[in-house]
Amino acid sequence: MSKKTILLLPAVLFIFYSFRNSAVNLVVYSICIVPLAYVLGEFTSEMSLYIGEKKGGLLAATLGNLPELAMGVWSMRYGMVLMTKSALIGSIISNMLLVLGISIFIGGVKYRQQSFNKIVARTNFNMLLLALSVIVLLASLKSYSSVPGDRLLKVSVIAALLMLSIYILGLIFSLHTHSNLFIVSEVRDEISSNNRKAKQKVGVKILIISVILFIISERLIQNINIVVEKYNVSQEFIGIILIPILGNIGENLSAIISATRNKVNLSLEIAIGSSIQISLFVAPVIIILSNIFGYNMDFIFTGFQIIICAVAVAMSYFVFQDGKTYWLEGAILITAYILISVCYYYMV
Repeated sequence: MSKKTILLLPAVLFIFYSFRNSAVNLVVYSICIVPLAYVLGEFTSEMSLYIGEKKGGLLAATLGNLPELAMGVWSMRYGMVLMTKSALIGSIISNMLLVLGISIFIGGVKYRQQSFNKIVARTNFNMLLLALSVIVLLASLKSYSSVPGDRLLKVSVIAALLMLSIYILGLIFSLHTHSNLFIVSEVRDEISSNNRKAKQKVGVKILIISVILFIISERLIQNINIVVEKYNVSQEFIGIILIPILGNIGENLSAIISATRNKVNLSLEIAIGSSIQISLFVAPVIIILSNIFGYNMDFIFTGFQIIICAVAVAMSYFVFQDGKTYWLEGAILITAYILISVCYYYMV
């Protein structure tokens, strides 16, 4: 039996057992996500050998954000809109500060200095700045105008549709019309018939693990709702800290594993690509679905949430603007994340 199979066993077994105590269930489902996420990171890194780091990073980010999308939809169903919004912001700062920070720190300790494609980083940050601009504009519209709530909802839906459009255009740009700009030096196997079979096997394994993670995420959010109501826990703090870490743990581990293998381009694509998907795909989809099903969730965040999101994007941008990373830069990003978490803990 392989090590990967051994890692899968406890996670799979936990799925079929539930405890009456919701707090115990919360811990159980949180624990069983970790080995599955680790194995998913291994398989995603392996898949990148066949499809390239750009597509591999996109695949890792997409698979990792499926639980986040599911948890957001389920949070709305239970009326936890505050937690849903906080989780969206929390996912962005978690990816930009914590995940990138750990990846850079570990990779920098092992390899002293790591280099990456600046064009990829610049394009990704442009899209993040667009998402941040939309958030700031909508918050300003609410604060400095007399637009009624129903019209703010309409503006939120329009903004969501525009952001989805930009996300699709960004995929066309990076994967089709200007894919040559995103090619980095990487060792790729020649696609023979044997490699195609290996690629298909890895794809099937990724699909199976993703489905299991989706199921666990659904049960996890149900138990979080019970714990929030029973123990009067802050929805915002859970959304900022717990949901992003658990919902994105798959691509988080993929990014860290890639950095330890000196694949900093893949690590960057996963972490920042995940933030782009959260802001330009997951958040708009949740906004649109919430209005279709009558939950009426808008795209307006609090001032503090906007500030911490801006800090995360700005600090990450300055770290990645020179095309090189060092372990100290990773430590700086991690420190910023810890400080934001402490501030949020005392605020709520």
